[in-house]
Amino acid sequence: MNKQRALVILALSLSIAIAGCSTGKEDAALSSAAQPTFVRTTIVKSSPLHTAYNLSGTLQAYEENTLAFQNGGTVASAYLAVGTAVQKGTVIASLDDADYKLQVAQATASILEAQAGIDNAQANLQAASSAIQSADAGITGASANVNKVNKGARTQEKQQAQATVDKAQSAYNKAKTDSERTQKLFEAGAATASDNENARLNATATLKDLEQAKESLSLLLEGATAEDHQSAQASFQDALAGKSKALAASEQAAASKKQAHANYEKALVAKGQAELALSRTRLISPVNGVILSKSVNTGDLVASGQAVYRIGSIDRLKVLLPVPDSEIKDWKKGQQVKVVLYEETRQGTVSNVYPSTSTDTGRVNVEIVINNPQRDWLPGQVIKAAQQVTDKNGILVPAEAVINTGTEPFIFKDIKGKAVKTPVKLSDQVIENQLQIVSGLREGERIVIKGAENLFDGNAIKAEEGGRP
Repeated sequence: MNKQRALVILALSLSIAIAGCSTGKEDAALSSAAQPTFVRTTIVKSSPLHTAYNLSGTLQAYEENTLAFQNGGTVASAYLAVGTAVQKGTVIASLDDADYKLQVAQATASILEAQAGIDNAQANLQAASSAIQSADAGITGASANVNKVNKGARTQEKQQAQATVDKAQSAYNKAKTDSERTQKLFEAGAATASDNENARLNATATLKDLEQAKESLSLLLEGATAEDHQSAQASFQDALAGKSKALAASEQAAASKKQAHANYEKALVAKGQAELALSRTRLISPVNGVILSKSVNTGDLVASGQAVYRIGSIDRLKVLLPVPDSEIKDWKKGQQVKVVLYEETRQGTVSNVYPSTSTDTGRVNVEIVINNPQRDWLPGQVIKAAQQVTDKNGILVPAEAVINTGTEPFIFKDIKGKAVKTPVKLSDQVIENQLQIVSGLREGERIVIKGAENLFDGNAIKAEEGGRP
């Protein structure tokens, strides 16, 4: 490792030395007559010391998802191209959903039909319940009638019937006496024909009431006939049969209601399945990412599970660095790594050090994870990486700021617009084309970092600040 760094320093020094050769006399002459030379300068700062491994790798999405429809069908839309950024939850493709919508409509109709079946069964159940109540009332009435027929008239009823006869007899006797008296008065000319007729009619009416009362009393005294007993018993049996029929109807209605509920639940499941199938006609991105590949186009016929898009989550990226086996001991999980893409530097973190060495290259893969909140770094781009192996700081200057004529290296300080030649001592650190200055410079001093090869000690300079120390 040290030999490699020494060779790099030597190569840089030789190239700079060739460009900087001139004679002392020419220096003196030019220093007095030349116009100010335009250069670029910077302020010397202390920076972390790194070891440059000059590793590179291709960025990959931290997480990749291959998306496919769970149902088969004809692709209705798949317009997004490779490289398109998508948000989580975005519909990125869809199938023709006409058949699936029809299935949902049919399932909805089945639910309504099943609900109607439940309502009808409930109505039948209520009707059967009412019929049972009515049958119970009929049984009670028929049973009472049978008992009444079997027992015959009660003493109270007989007494009431006899009292009715006696009352009717009294009424008839009076009416008969009144009629006879009125007849005599009529014959004597003391009563009108109308009075006589009314008295006669009243006597007739009371006679009929008397005869009916006697007939009722006779029936009570005689008791029920065989026909009455049969009729009462028949009515009781009819009432029992009516209840049995009502109970059977209730059981049938309950069974119908249970079946209607089962049909309703089945219809709900069918609708849920139809809606699920309909929802699966849309392909939705599960992550914030970018489309890495596309396998189908609008109008294609796809099968269930056939890949449509491959999407990568790029809020974080990863890269595999092939580290030489001899240096893998310096890499640990959780370590910070500096990665560079197009002069932009970010910090990555070692997420995994693979446990085996490639037999072809003799290198071990180290996985680095890099945060990418703006999603401006993309999979497929090549980054360079260097590992932080020490927490020490030092002064680093661009290699082109150091001039080596063969005796000792030096740089030019910018002191009040004059180039002041300043010898420096270098370490063996070469970090991203920067050299570590061990002595000769201090933080806060301004040095020339571009254009130094054209300067002589004491030249007037016009500085433009920039670059990195």
